[in-house]
Amino acid sequence: MNDIIAALVELQSIDDEISGFQKSRDELAGNLDRLRTILDKMGAELSDKQEKLSEASKFYSDKSTDLKTDAERMTEAKSKLAGVTRTKEYAAMQRELDNLRKKYSEDEAELARLAKAIEEYNTSIAAENSKLSELQTEVNREQAAHADRLGELDGQISKIDGKKTTVVARLQPSMVNRYKRILKAREGKAVVPVVQGRCTGCSMMLPPQTYILVQRGEVLQSCNNCQRYLFYDAEIAARLAT
Repeated sequence: MNDIIAALVELQSIDDEISGFQKSRDELAGNLDRLRTILDKMGAELSDKQEKLSEASKFYSDKSTDLKTDAERMTEAKSKLAGVTRTKEYAAMQRELDNLRKKYSEDEAELARLAKAIEEYNTSIAAENSKLSELQTEVNREQAAHADRLGELDGQISKIDGKKTTVVARLQPSMVNRYKRILKAREGKAVVPVVQGRCTGCSMMLPPQTYILVQRGEVLQSCNNCQRYLFYDAEIAARLAT
């Protein structure tokens, strides 16, 4: 195996190691992100309900004021009615008073229903606020519990990534760039072993001449199907063949 192929294999090995730690880090960070997303959603929903409650409370206050005004109008109408002596005028005043009583009764019933709805809404908001508080506590606990582990993983990733410098120095920049493109396009695998004449990246059977060249390890070869760099290792081939 020539130095270029060896360097690419080593580079892939480093990226494989980084990938393992990165996966663990992403899982931890992902769990925290999911909790934060739920927390944000619950917070937004609670805020919306509180806003609606505020509007309902204002409406209740306005209706209470209207009801009080209607009560004063009824009292005034009764007072006027007591002083009326003419039958026609008395009948008109009585109708007005009856209309006021009917409106007052309907508004009073509506106000009672609204008061009950506000009470239920308050209970619901209190329960959701309690859940939100519990979730916030859980998020804080998870964040504190995983902070050290995330820092440790970041340190390990950085340390391993530092190994690339000497390896990359053995390769042409154009080859490193191509390696990175393939790595990104092929799920983190840019360099793969050949086993029994097949590219282990895409399982495509190689032309016999290409397989022979890969086994010799003198000239760098790529899979015509997935474009990954190829190498041959007898020990790996024997292990994967079984």
